[in-house]
Amino acid sequence: MAIVQVSRITNRKGLAENLPQLAGAELGWAIDERRLYIGNGTLQDGAPVIGNTEILTEFSTITLQQGTYVRENGVQRTLLDNTASQVISTFDAAVIRAVQINYTITRGVNTRTGLYTIVAGTDSSGTGLTGNDTGYQNASTGVTFSQTETSNIVSWLASTTSTGTNATISYSITRLD
Repeated sequence: MAIVQVSRITNRKGLAENLPQLAGAELGWAIDERRLYIGNGTLQDGAPVIGNTEILTEFSTITLQQGTYVRENGVQRTLLDNTASQVISTFDAAVIRAVQINYTITRGVNTRTGLYTIVAGTDSSGTGLTGNDTGYQNASTGVTFSQTETSNIVSWLASTTSTGTNATISYSITRLD
């Protein structure tokens, strides 16, 4: 009779703050943040640096530098209750003329998902700014978007009504021009 051996590969897992230095090619799962890492290995093994490298997933929070443009992906921020003009993100209109923002707002049991586009003005004063949700307030989340432009810096803003609960916004920004 043949001997059958069943093996199982296990990986490290735990809270992100407790993630240890992983061995080369060892996987580690941060269960609280749902993020995956792989160990770089040692310098003697040929690793460029000692540490862990994140394997990008839908839950990764990354900022990609593309020339003078920074693309935000999977960013999550808290919008404080009953606050006007909270800056969510900014970009330089001298370099970037338009961005598209995919977002999800959660406030209590209410959720709103949408698409927001900002096209910068041509005179550094905000003239020409547009957004498909400009001034729109969703009754369930109580969040209103707006944007401003001063000296070529465009800011995407959110205001919240008073509900006694902070809102959470998750978003990704992509350059359109």
